[in-house]
Amino acid sequence: MDQAQGHSLCVADPEIKEVLDLESGDIHSVQEAIGSDYSAVETFRMRLAESVHKDNPAYVCTLCGVGVYLVCQRKDDEKRFHFRHRHEDGSCPAVTRGTLSADEINARKYNGVKESRAHIRMKEIIAESLSCDPDFSDVIVDKVWKGQDRVSWRKPDVRATWRGSVPVAFEVQLSTTFLHVIAGRRNFYREHGGLLCWVFKSFDAEAARMTQDDVFYNNNHNLFLASEQTLLASQEQKALMLNCQWTKPSCDDNGQVIDRWQGRLVRFEELTQDLPQQRVFLFDYDAQREALQSKAADEGLRLRFGRWWASHDWPPSDETWQTFRKEFKAHGVFLPEWTTDVRGLLNALYTAKAGRPVGYRHAKLIAVAHTIADSHQNVIQPFRAALMAYDRAAQVKAEDAPESGQQKGRWAKKVEAYKARLRAGDPAYAREQKHDPLIAFLFPEVWEKLKKLEP
Repeated sequence: MDQAQGHSLCVADPEIKEVLDLESGDIHSVQEAIGSDYSAVETFRMRLAESVHKDNPAYVCTLCGVGVYLVCQRKDDEKRFHFRHRHEDGSCPAVTRGTLSADEINARKYNGVKESRAHIRMKEIIAESLSCDPDFSDVIVDKVWKGQDRVSWRKPDVRATWRGSVPVAFEVQLSTTFLHVIAGRRNFYREHGGLLCWVFKSFDAEAARMTQDDVFYNNNHNLFLASEQTLLASQEQKALMLNCQWTKPSCDDNGQVIDRWQGRLVRFEELTQDLPQQRVFLFDYDAQREALQSKAADEGLRLRFGRWWASHDWPPSDETWQTFRKEFKAHGVFLPEWTTDVRGLLNALYTAKAGRPVGYRHAKLIAVAHTIADSHQNVIQPFRAALMAYDRAAQVKAEDAPESGQQKGRWAKKVEAYKARLRAGDPAYAREQKHDPLIAFLFPEVWEKLKKLEP
C-alpha cells in the first residue's frame, strides 16, 4: 500500500480541472485537492463518498455545481485519482462517467460472488467464533437491520451484540466493492448506533485491492482477517480472535516517517471501538504518526547537522552555518553566531557518539579525552555524560591500558582528579548552561544522562 509521495496523485489529464470546497468556499485545482499523501487521499476519498451518499456533497465541480467524489485508477502498479460527478445530464463539458452506473457495473460484475462457497464459509467462521465469546450475544447471520425511518435497511453478513450494548455488524469482503457502498454502510451503522467491522479472507500488502485500501486507511491503518486458524484460536481462547494486520510508523535514518507492517492474533476485547468514525483498531496509527511527524522534522535536522559537522573542513562555511542557525531557530533552539563558541563542546560530543575523534587530529578516543580534561574543562561534564550514553566505557578502558608497573591507566587517574574538582565546585569545570538546549536537541540521550549526573 506504500505510494510515492512528493507529487500529486492526480491522473495526468483529468476531465474535472477544479473543485469547490463548499465549507470554506475555496476553489482548488484537482492536483492541489488530491495532494501527494496516499493515506490522506484515502481518508479524503471516504469523506467525499460519505458526503455524497448523504446528499450533502463536500466538494462540487466548479463548472456545473454537481457533487463529486474520487475515483482511483491503477496504471503501471501505481494508483492515481480523479474526480467524478455524482451524476451527469450532458450539461457539463467535463464528462466523467460511462454509460453504466456504478450500481449497474457492480451488479453485472459481482452478482453471485456474495454467496460463493468461500463467502458462506467466512460467515460461518465469524459466527462460530462469536459463539465462543461470552462477551457477544444475539449472533445472527444474514438478518435485515432496519433503520429508524423504516425505509433504510442493511443486511450485514453477521451481526452480534457486544457486552449487551453495542451492535456490531461484521461484513465479509472477498471481492471489490464500490466506495459508495462502503460509505453507505458506514453512514448507516453510525446513524443507528452500531459498529461496522470489515473482515477479509486474505491480504497481500504489495497487491492490495482498492477495497482493502478504502477500508484499511479509514480504519486507522488496521485490517482484520478471519480463517480456519482464527476459528481454532477462538475456540481455544473462548473469545473472538482475528488476525490483525497494521502498519507502524517509524523514522528512518533521514528522519522520514516510514510504515512497517506488523501483525498478530488479537482478542476483540483488545480493540478500540470508535463508533463516530466507524473504526475498530488495535494500534492507534494516527496518534503515533502525529507524534512522530513532529519528531521526524527534528531528527532530520539533527542528522543533517551531525553529518555536516563531522565532514566539513575548518573553518566551516559561514553561509552554511547561518542557514543552520535559521533552521535551529525555527525549532526553538539557539545556535551561537560563531562556530568557535561551541566547537569544543560539539567536537567532544560527536567524538563520544562516533567512538572516534571528530574535529581532532588525534588517532584515538582516549587521546581526545585527555585533551578535553587538560584544555576544555568546561566540557568535561557533557563529555562524561556522552561516554555513558553511548556506552564507551569498555573502549576507553581498552585504550587506557596501564603502563608497566601501574595499577591504573592515565585516564583513570585523571577521572579521579577531575571528579574531585567537580565536587569542590571548581568554576573551571562548570559547563556553560546556555548551551544546554542545544545539547538536549542534538543529543537527547546525552541530555538525559547529564541531568542525572552527579560529580
